[in-house]
Amino acid sequence: MKIFHIISNKVWGGGEQTVLDLARRQLQDGIDVELFCLPKPDIVERFRELGVPIHTLPLGGALDLKSAWQMSRILKAQTDCIVHAHNFKEAFTAAYARVLARRMDIRLVMCRNLTRRGKNSLIYRWLYRQLDCIVFDSQVALDEFLTTDPDIDHHKLSVIHNGIVVPESIEPADVRGEFGIRPDEVLAIYHGRLDPEKGLDTVVEAVGLLPADCPLRVVLVGRGSDEYTDHLRSLIAERHLEGKIQLAGFRNPILPYVAAADFGVLASIVAEGCSLSAQEHLALGHPVVATNNGGQREYIVEGSNGLLVPPGDAKALALAMQRLVEQKDQRLAMGRQARTDFLDHMTYEHFYAKMRTIYEPSV
Repeated sequence: MKIFHIISNKVWGGGEQTVLDLARRQLQDGIDVELFCLPKPDIVERFRELGVPIHTLPLGGALDLKSAWQMSRILKAQTDCIVHAHNFKEAFTAAYARVLARRMDIRLVMCRNLTRRGKNSLIYRWLYRQLDCIVFDSQVALDEFLTTDPDIDHHKLSVIHNGIVVPESIEPADVRGEFGIRPDEVLAIYHGRLDPEKGLDTVVEAVGLLPADCPLRVVLVGRGSDEYTDHLRSLIAERHLEGKIQLAGFRNPILPYVAAADFGVLASIVAEGCSLSAQEHLALGHPVVATNNGGQREYIVEGSNGLLVPPGDAKALALAMQRLVEQKDQRLAMGRQARTDFLDHMTYEHFYAKMRTIYEPSV
């Protein structure tokens, strides 16, 4: 078996890391892997560590026939392969390439890591017929896709929660020393994009609602647009929270910073599927305070391994964070349960075993 992954993003992010981890695991499993990606040096160099062929194409989406033609010439020479697209834009290129190569025996699968309604235009109905399988990262994502009643065979639709690779040993970063956080203060960490849809305005507002003597420090790890980052700084300053909330910027590797936390915060105001950030906290034995509007409620159990709050509700978020600050024994118990849950059904091997069934339906 050979698997071709298509990666069309212009910058490195969580999606690209997911493909890198999956390709590395497939190579360990004796599967041949090749990649199609944009001619972006940062992207290409990251994938070179795999030691596999990398084909650079424009990957412009539904109207990019040049990429489809170039891809078809490569696919035509294959005997047993699968093309794995990671969004609909890439799936169009793969579907065109398969038709041009006259190789309808090639299996075409796609992962859908966004919670969006399905489109039902003529060209999308055609694409749905070409795809052999669409894998959604949560039941919420699948349900939202189906709200428009897209014309697709439901047998092609599957749900597999994302998986993350976690090293056996992680040395926590000295976040407390870096930001002057006292030993008696509880450290909450958000990590991911700095973006309005992540609910970070709500996080700032919630911290402002806490009692002045609440020993909580919040560190926001990640980067976003200059405009929104400046907005966050201004909001923190306006509420006189400079001693409570710190912007750490982009950090790589991220897991040492996550490991330093007492609990995680995921306050997204839009519905997400299977958050890698939440999984990383669970894997490291941290409870997570998360909004209840997405796939989080499929793996975060209220009062067991975390707390769930309505999106955009600063008061509810403040009360949840205050609860984890003041009830240390409960926080630690939730952290232990988080780690147990992760090992029980959320490890990378659980994810990979399910993905193998997508590649080999007869297994």
